[in-house]
Amino acid sequence: MSALLKQHVDRAYPTISHGQGVFLYDTEGRRYLDGAGGAMTASIGHGVLEIADALNRQLSRVAFTYRTQFTNEPAEELARRLAALAPGDLNHAFFVSSGSEATEFAIRAAVGHWRERGKPEKVKILSRDISYHGMTMGALSMSGHAARRPDYGTLLHPFPVVPAVHAFRHARPGESDEQYAERAAAEFEAAVITAGPETVAGIIVEPIVGAAGGVLVPPTGYLQRLRQFCDRLGVLLILDEVITGMGRTGDWFASITEGVVPDLLATGKGLSAGYSPMGAVLMRDHMVEVIRAGSGVAPFGHTFSGNPLGAAACLAVLDHLEQNEVLANVRQRGKQLAAGLLQLAVRFPFVADVRGRGLLWGFEFLADPLAKAAPDPVHQVSGLFVDACFERGLIVYPAGIAPLNNAVILSPPLTISEDEVDLMLEILEGALEEISGQDFLKPAVAGGQDNPTRQDVIA
Repeated sequence: MSALLKQHVDRAYPTISHGQGVFLYDTEGRRYLDGAGGAMTASIGHGVLEIADALNRQLSRVAFTYRTQFTNEPAEELARRLAALAPGDLNHAFFVSSGSEATEFAIRAAVGHWRERGKPEKVKILSRDISYHGMTMGALSMSGHAARRPDYGTLLHPFPVVPAVHAFRHARPGESDEQYAERAAAEFEAAVITAGPETVAGIIVEPIVGAAGGVLVPPTGYLQRLRQFCDRLGVLLILDEVITGMGRTGDWFASITEGVVPDLLATGKGLSAGYSPMGAVLMRDHMVEVIRAGSGVAPFGHTFSGNPLGAAACLAVLDHLEQNEVLANVRQRGKQLAAGLLQLAVRFPFVADVRGRGLLWGFEFLADPLAKAAPDPVHQVSGLFVDACFERGLIVYPAGIAPLNNAVILSPPLTISEDEVDLMLEILEGALEEISGQDFLKPAVAGGQDNPTRQDVIA
């Protein structure tokens, strides 16, 4: 019996032997196409020897230094390069070991900012009712993820107060994207006003909602409107780009696509591409100037914050992304994947609301696309589909919060080839064919032509 505690304690998990490119191989010789990048993390694929070489070089020099005693060259260089890639004047970086730590640091930085400015009453962080910002207590307090919040019971703060931006479900008949963006942003502003701007330190949003919603893409202009009302009300804007950062959407950060500069930007996952636990928070100049003019002390970090080994891994990943023009591949393969998913949605009417950007795509399963009725949650159709894909050698990521959306995320390594995208679509088709016979997925209309999909999100 294994001494390792698993997510499902009695499940027999395959043991991975090694990985190469977009594929993982288990000890029984089975191959799996990593269509989820693990958890939207393995952005340059597995077994990249140049990353291993960079880690070995750093290990032979120094693997760990403590941030209050020393700085180190890899962390200094990584901060410089991220600042150059980030939008606007996000010119300062603090490094942590995960996305959850990054959003926790963002809370401390936001609250500390107002304390430095003589406004200690500004301590609230508002967020949306379908969102996920991490598993630590502060990060989960900011998350509108009904399945994960019970872990802490009543210990969590009730931060999520704003409806999710989900045009498929919440846009009104005849409402344009621009009108919906304006209305959704106004709902957020109204929530801040109700809470009292004098008590609100900041708001936090994912530019594209990942695990909690299955790739919910807001209409163009929504994030810009959030920026505007934050400035108007004196509230900080925090963008959680743990998933969308470092090229996942076809730009270095999704906020670049939207033309928005947040006050704080959290990133992780693809920052190290899974080669080392690493996350970061980028801060605007004005945030650091307030610290410099006040206490002169940044918010506390963690033991491994800014360690040289993790920073060296991230630098090697960044080199790989730039030297191989991976972001151009993201945009090309993203179009290919989107077109294939939309074709599958036409064939299988229960596949609804294909949505995404770059190489971050999702869709959900509906029993009745016209009525937007979800299948009976007892069946957990996304779980059946994930299992069907897994048996065929494809890993996809279950997402969303039943019963409203049984969703799936596709987020393969950004280095995936044209042939490998075709293979992924072929396996997806086979898995959809397998589950299509389920009674709870039989469409209310024939042919699938009335299946609503968001074709305007192809980028």
